[in-house]
Amino acid sequence: MTAKNCSKCNQSFGCGAGTGNCWCMSFPAIMSPTLEQDCFCPSCLGDVINNKIESLIDENGMESFQKLAEPYRAQPKLIKNVDFTIEDELYVFSKWYLIKQGSCCKNGCKNCPY
Repeated sequence: MTAKNCSKCNQSFGCGAGTGNCWCMSFPAIMSPTLEQDCFCPSCLGDVINNKIESLIDENGMESFQKLAEPYRAQPKLIKNVDFTIEDELYVFSKWYLIKQGSCCKNGCKNCPY
């Protein structure tokens, strides 16, 4: 692992990109990095991905975004700040997680995109 600093918050974190086995490989590949930035820490990458999800849904529609999420449905491990956050000691599922499920569960989820 290589020590890096987050290009958003400057927090130090470990990066395994040179080995091809970095923690970020489990995050959804829905955005391209820009030349002006380097890697993000797990928390900031989660924030950036969730913001990108909002814009992709607005730009391309829910049906198109659901197709993008299909390959991630079988991913058993939940990723903090991407699939969920913790608020008042409760797990709150993200839009990304709920979209991966494929349909509304009718439970009135806080981030329900349907």
